[in-house]
Amino acid sequence: MSRNKEDIEVKVGRVGAEIKEVSLEEGATVEEALVAAGLSAKTSETVRINGEDADFDDEVEDGDRVMLVKDIRGGIGKN
Repeated sequence: MSRNKEDIEVKVGRVGAEIKEVSLEEGATVEEALVAAGLSAKTSETVRINGEDADFDDEVEDGDRVMLVKDIRGGIGKN
């Protein structure tokens, strides 16, 4: 007897922009959450789940917050 997957609610967004709440099946990935929210990561962005660095194939859980965060680069330049 197989169990039906439950729906989960995940908040997805880009820092400084609108955050959307999406419904996904249990076991969904970060990538699926981004697609459901109509987002894709730019090469200059890092994805995070609840503030921790994440990969696109990481699973999300009910109540997670998936955010795209712009990478901050810099340092001391030559004078």
